Amino acid sequence: MHTEASHNHHDTLKAPSTAPKPHRKKRADAGKPQGPKKPHAPSKTIALDNGTTKVSLQGRHGNGKHLLVSTQDLPDLLSFSDNGIRLHVVNNGTGRPYVSIHGHKAQAWKHSSNPKDLLTVARFLVGETHGGRRITFKDHNPFNCTRDNLEVLVPAIEQTFTIDWEKAEAARHAKAAQAQKAL
Repeated sequence: MHTEASHNHHDTLKAPSTAPKPHRKKRADAGKPQGPKKPHAPSKTIALDNGTTKVSLQGRHGNGKHLLVSTQDLPDLLSFSDNGIRLHVVNNGTGRPYVSIHGHKAQAWKHSSNPKDLLTVARFLVGETHGGRRITFKDHNPFNCTRDNLEVLVPAIEQTFTIDWEKAEAARHAKAAQAQKAL
């Protein structure tokens, strides 16, 4: 028994759309020529009174942000990152961005064959390869890579350790030299 209401119900159904929905919003500047790639400029540094230096960051996530580094670590960082050109802010989707170094030196540091491998600035300063240890920030700010803000966490025993900076500098210099030789 068909009633008028049941016929109207079938008439209002729409056929399923066969066009796939776009996963991402189309860029407003899509298809417009962007011009030649602009090379990154060396990072600007500002020495502060408390033994730290502010390093200007660049790129999509780094514009307007600064990395704090202990002044005694600055020459090694600038040398390894080609005067800060290879410093980038990476937003890994967890809401916790971090500052990394990319390029052939970072790849060689990690003994990796992946040219897109990144080396975090904190791991570089401490002179660590992974080894099951995690570098943490006491104030939870990944842009504060000063010596008094970094510590090593060993997840297997859930214990943090202060960093012996003499050993860290020696390890950093040795690994940087190895990375340079590998190039």
